Amino acid sequence: MKLTVKLYGTLGRSFDGYDHLSGLEVTIADEASIDDLLVYLNLAPKRLGIVSMDGRVLKKKSPLKDGALIKIFQPIAGG
Repeated sequence: MKLTVKLYGTLGRSFDGYDHLSGLEVTIADEASIDDLLVYLNLAPKRLGIVSMDGRVLKKKSPLKDGALIKIFQPIAGG
C-alpha cells in the first residue's frame, strides 16, 4: 500500500531533503500497522507523540489503509 507521511517538529531532519509540504511517499506491506511504519521509517518510539491517519488519532497497533495521510508528531513539553 502507498501512504503519505508528514513529520512534525524536528522529526523531518532524519530524512535528507524532507519537504513538509509534500511529505514522504511510502510503500509498505498491505497488512502493516503504525508500529510497522515506525520501524520502516526507523523512528524511535520515545521520540514520538501523537500519530494520526486521515485526521484520526491512532494507537501503535492500528492497521494502516492504502492512500492514507499519516501525520507523526513529536512530543511537546513546556510550562
